[in-house]
Amino acid sequence: MNKIYYFTGTGNSLQIANDLSVKLSECTTHKIAEYSGEKIDGSTLGIVFPVYNWGLPLIICDFLRKLNVSDETYIYAIANYGGLPGKALDQCKDILKENGLKLSAGFLINMPGNYILGYGARSKNVQDKLFAKEKKKIIHIYDCIKIKKECKIEKSHTIIDRACCNYIYKCINKFHEADQYYTVDDNCIGCGLCAKRCPVNNITMVEGKPNWNHHCELCVACIQSCPKKAIDYKGRTKKRKQYLNPNVKL
Repeated sequence: MNKIYYFTGTGNSLQIANDLSVKLSECTTHKIAEYSGEKIDGSTLGIVFPVYNWGLPLIICDFLRKLNVSDETYIYAIANYGGLPGKALDQCKDILKENGLKLSAGFLINMPGNYILGYGARSKNVQDKLFAKEKKKIIHIYDCIKIKKECKIEKSHTIIDRACCNYIYKCINKFHEADQYYTVDDNCIGCGLCAKRCPVNNITMVEGKPNWNHHCELCVACIQSCPKKAIDYKGRTKKRKQYLNPNVKL
């Protein structure tokens, strides 16, 4: 049995997990947020996640530290990024090693960026080109996984990326509390879609309005999902175009 564990906010990691699972025989997909440390039995284990702040999301660090699998399981990781990949796969390899496990392969996939705190959604033309490249990359990844090939961990070839990622990544420790800067205006209709789509259940609806509970991953799914654009972050995001992966159902 092949298993893929993924973390997704706006759908990019879910698309990758779905596309790869279709090609792999007897493959199941699972949400990383629902993993509690039970032993995972499988011939291969894929870990699919986005790059945050040029490194691993905090939830992925936690997952890797408590990961419980057989020594014989072939473990690979797929990091997707909208800007630069930073040191995410190196981090993944190092944390697994600390846990007595080996990362046998690590792949990078460039996907449409979703970081609305910094920019709006890319054009449909740009998105479609990236989705087409993702399909080709999935074939390459499948060819490696099916024979359990030991592959060199893919790295960024951008000098500024490799040089600055350690400095940039330090800010991620503030992410859990970053939700204090979310605001909701009167356009909110109390639909609860933000709470439903939060991958870590960080949002509860209180008197018809979202309330954040300070274990945020800053995946921005809440901002991207709001049908009325009622959620803002530090006054930055209201006028920016939203992005949700059009190829998956969240």
